[in-house]
Amino acid sequence: MDTISTLFDKFIDKIQLTSTQRDDAKTKYTGVCKTLYNHYYGETYHDGAKYLFGSYKTKTNITPIDARQDVDVLFKINETKYIQYKNNPSGLLQEIRSVLKNRYVTTEEIKAWGKVVLIRFAKNHHNVELLPGLEQEDGTFLIPCTEKGGYWELFDPRAQVDSFNLSNSETGGITRALVQMFKKWVRNTSCLHYKSFHIVDDVIDFLNVVYENKPDSVGYETLIKDFFTYMENNTPEHLADYSSHITTAKNRANKAIQYAAEGKMIAASDEWRKIFGSDYPRAQKDEIQESKAQPIINPARPWGLI
Repeated sequence: MDTISTLFDKFIDKIQLTSTQRDDAKTKYTGVCKTLYNHYYGETYHDGAKYLFGSYKTKTNITPIDARQDVDVLFKINETKYIQYKNNPSGLLQEIRSVLKNRYVTTEEIKAWGKVVLIRFAKNHHNVELLPGLEQEDGTFLIPCTEKGGYWELFDPRAQVDSFNLSNSETGGITRALVQMFKKWVRNTSCLHYKSFHIVDDVIDFLNVVYENKPDSVGYETLIKDFFTYMENNTPEHLADYSSHITTAKNRANKAIQYAAEGKMIAASDEWRKIFGSDYPRAQKDEIQESKAQPIINPARPWGLI
């Protein structure tokens, strides 16, 4: 029998990266960092030359791979290179772009703008968004920015990762699962622009405020409905133009929960599919479910370290 709980478990399993996709990500970002390390240092490449952050560090990326899916990686430059480009941060990005273009001659696109160099590979392969930075004694980084005439700013990717890991540990993996599902909602919602790091921050804030990081006594359907309700009542600036999308999703979640309570499992799953798309499985038959919440036993099966 398909319960709402088992349907969500199947959904989460389905949107995890495959081993082939994980290997592709590692191959791409390792190759890029090795190319730069060999050029700048001429020594044997080692893992400490880079710092992986973002979705691939937190294992919150989802399948299928699309053009918006980048591996975020910080390449560590030395102080000599920083001093050389201290007054010309754009020059550093262009130099890195040139080095990579000599190596990846058949790559679709390599461009430098803002703070990063983007290496765009062929369709269905991971892109790499590389950020050069000078590591500080406290573990933060000075990174180049080409805006406003060019300057260097302080960036703390470890704080972002640590914040996620703490929440995910305290919630027994529910933080990761919610982030992944809401990424699927974004992909399935036309004209909705919701950056990954904002999703992570918003999920953490929601769990802290509404559930005090103890959400395992309720099912995913309640957590998702409560998240949309929370975001509707506390809409952040980055979603100010998308309040109607939040309200629509909240209404559909409420309708799905009501349908399930009435035993209309097919209709309930169809409402969830309106939110998350066809990767959410469709119930096979209608059947009254137990009214009590289904606790989340194994909320996420994250892929291995890369």
